Amino acid sequence: MITFTDGQLVLIPGLVVLFPAAPIAAWIWRRHADTRWTLLALLALIHVTLVVALTIFPIPIEGQAFYRQTRGMGEDNLVPFATITWQLDHLNWSNVRQLVGNALALVPLGIYGPGLWPALRDWRRFLVAAAAFGVGIELAQYAGSLIEGFTYRVTDVDDAIMNASGAVVAFFVWRDMERRHVVERLVERWRGPGPADGAADRAADRAAR
Repeated sequence: MITFTDGQLVLIPGLVVLFPAAPIAAWIWRRHADTRWTLLALLALIHVTLVVALTIFPIPIEGQAFYRQTRGMGEDNLVPFATITWQLDHLNWSNVRQLVGNALALVPLGIYGPGLWPALRDWRRFLVAAAAFGVGIELAQYAGSLIEGFTYRVTDVDDAIMNASGAVVAFFVWRDMERRHVVERLVERWRGPGPADGAADRAADRAAR
């Protein structure tokens, strides 16, 4: 088993999430669906894989006893905006990185969510989905701490607030890009000219000469 140590802990690294992600990516690619769906599905897979790897892993499997005695359960925050306010009042590189990181964590959801599930094109439904995603991450972290017997991952409602806020901003930005047909042009550029397009381009070149 692939493990590493950190202090008293023996942990399973986040790299293990690549094992289930790889065959899923192969399945998505081999479906030969339209280009837009394939790209959005791959983006969703990459995003969920990274979120799990960074927020749930690494997982301690040995050495928890020391931290159960010295750290215990604590440091969690259930008061909305308490952590955000404190971080804004004590701005430094660590707090800025934390705020920006939480705001960016669910940004990809604002892109692939409405594209893969049409119901999420309604901003109110999307807001509920983004909030549920953020809260789900915090609950999973809290459940992990309960299982380990000490606060391994701090549960903070403000993290979920920042997660959902970033996703909603991305939702509106992406929808505006779609209205201006920026997305279609990007997909066409990624696909390259098809046979018919190539013939048309050659005919246009001959006419220009």
